[in-house]
Amino acid sequence: MLARGTYIFALPGSTGAVKDGWDQILVHQLDSRHGPCNFVELMPRLRER
Repeated sequence: MLARGTYIFALPGSTGAVKDGWDQILVHQLDSRHGPCNFVELMPRLRER
């Protein structure tokens, strides 16, 4: 989700699940070097209206 130029990611409620979501998914998806695809490539399109 994008709110006023800030990306918001909803993660599970438990501390362990949030850590897993960040360490195993989001950190890689926010790294432009990660392939074959990542969120970084999509971010400019998310700002389009």
